[in-house]
Amino acid sequence: MAKSTRGARGRRTDVLEFWHAPKQWMPFVIMGALIRWRVEIIVLAAWATGMVWLNTKVSSLTSWLIFAGVLLVLVLVPFTRWFFFARMWCVIDRHRLRTCLKQTRIRTMNLDGALPLMLWGRPTKTGERIWMWVRAGSSGGDLEAALEYIAPACFARDARLHRVRKLSTLLAVDVIRRDPLDKTTPIDSPLAKLTSLIGGKTEGTEPITGATITPFPVPGTMPAESGSVKPRKTTVKPVESPRSSVVVNGEDLSDYID
Repeated sequence: MAKSTRGARGRRTDVLEFWHAPKQWMPFVIMGALIRWRVEIIVLAAWATGMVWLNTKVSSLTSWLIFAGVLLVLVLVPFTRWFFFARMWCVIDRHRLRTCLKQTRIRTMNLDGALPLMLWGRPTKTGERIWMWVRAGSSGGDLEAALEYIAPACFARDARLHRVRKLSTLLAVDVIRRDPLDKTTPIDSPLAKLTSLIGGKTEGTEPITGATITPFPVPGTMPAESGSVKPRKTTVKPVESPRSSVVVNGEDLSDYID
């Protein structure tokens, strides 16, 4: 009787552990691996399907040549090259970020050893942005303390934390790879396009240069000029002798007499 009670109690504990830590169950582990490697699985499945279909139409050598030609076009065309490499870096960042959070000395996982969920990544003008869902037991402060480890792990120049004000569980890590302002060529102003439509002289197209500084002369000094400096002539006014006072009936009338 006691054994059955202990067995029922153990089964209830297993159910509670299932809801508390689903990562310990093998179906969820397999599902997590499929979600984590979803891009690689889709690309590999598409490539295998395409090669099998081409082998039914043409020879094996021709199918490989077609595949190499398509890949070469994707790399040479600017738009497709940017799209391909931007998505590739998003996938690499997700894997590198997960590895960095596991190996860093700062605590980025909860007491159960669960890392934040890597939801998705998208390219930005400065690099990539990886969205994450923070699990119970960890916070955005833990990830912010590990930013100095995330940047070298993702082969980037910097890493920043983007917080969502409405929901503190949802965070994003901005991987900074390039600075649009760090260029030798001047940046075109959008006002130049607007003024060109109106007509007349377009403003804002000139490159930005340093400000011209004109030094002001310091009081008491003379500006340096080419040639000899002529001495300044000084005029000395003669000292007037004091006028004699005119006293009439005991009163001084010198102020009224010129």
